[in-house]
Amino acid sequence: MQDICSTLEPLLNKYADEEGLTFHAIHGFYTAMAIVTFELKTDERNEILFGAPVTLTREDLASLEQTLDHLLLAIDRQFNKEEGFELSCEEFTDPYDEDLMDWCCGFLQAHIMAEEQWYQENEQEVSELMLPIMLGCGLLDDEPEFEAILQDEQLAEDMCSQIPEVLMELYLLFNSPEEASGKPPAKQAKPARKGSRHKRQ
Repeated sequence: MQDICSTLEPLLNKYADEEGLTFHAIHGFYTAMAIVTFELKTDERNEILFGAPVTLTREDLASLEQTLDHLLLAIDRQFNKEEGFELSCEEFTDPYDEDLMDWCCGFLQAHIMAEEQWYQENEQEVSELMLPIMLGCGLLDDEPEFEAILQDEQLAEDMCSQIPEVLMELYLLFNSPEEASGKPPAKQAKPARKGSRHKRQ
């Protein structure tokens, strides 16, 4: 994964504006795409990754295509490892960790782009499984129920710590439904606009 990051970072530095995705957000985005695949045109994909329409050199475009293919393959392999799934960010139990927030935001962006596919079947179960990711993203901080969760530091950390397990459940649900446990850890919540998250004292 480090090799993939070291290839993507120079491209992000060269082409991305302030709305562009970080490496962790890209990893989250492609994790969601590994779970529920959908068609994404090259120009649309590049605009998402870099935050604006861009024109890459032929060499940079080839490098990007190859690196993203390797990233998607690496993610898919992780879903099939006995050790379970690993996020790109080292710290995933702290809801205030910026890398985790980036990862969750990237995941949720791809999730929303294929929302109909995600909720076509098993809507309640998917909604419940998505809850730790939505908490980690920071999109629901102003909702009373999420505000209460964030005020309970242990509860918030426990929910974020479920994310690797949740990802495995989602992957199995869509790709090997006969192996899915069917035991989502949380209840349904509605998405809201993202706001700034400030750690409570």
